[in-house]
Amino acid sequence: MSPFTMTDFHKVRQDPGKPEVLESVTAVVSTLATEIDALFSRFHLSEEAAAELLREILLLAIYRWDQVASHEIWLLATLRRACVRRLLQQTPPQS
Repeated sequence: MSPFTMTDFHKVRQDPGKPEVLESVTAVVSTLATEIDALFSRFHLSEEAAAELLREILLLAIYRWDQVASHEIWLLATLRRACVRRLLQQTPPQS
């Protein structure tokens, strides 16, 4: 399951605002596709949930890309935290 088939992120590329940022984000996501898929699998996310989460994080990445020192680490860590938040929201509290 490739991130690009799970999301409509490529539509964002139509925005002429920051083409170099979009190209950089796309390159990093392509490089990390295996790790991203493994992360989603580890958290047992459905394809729809994974696509939604990835879309959120990629939009955030576009806005913060120039402020991030290590793009790969930031992207994986941010995705992992988002997966943990999603899991905690789905898990009922224990009494």
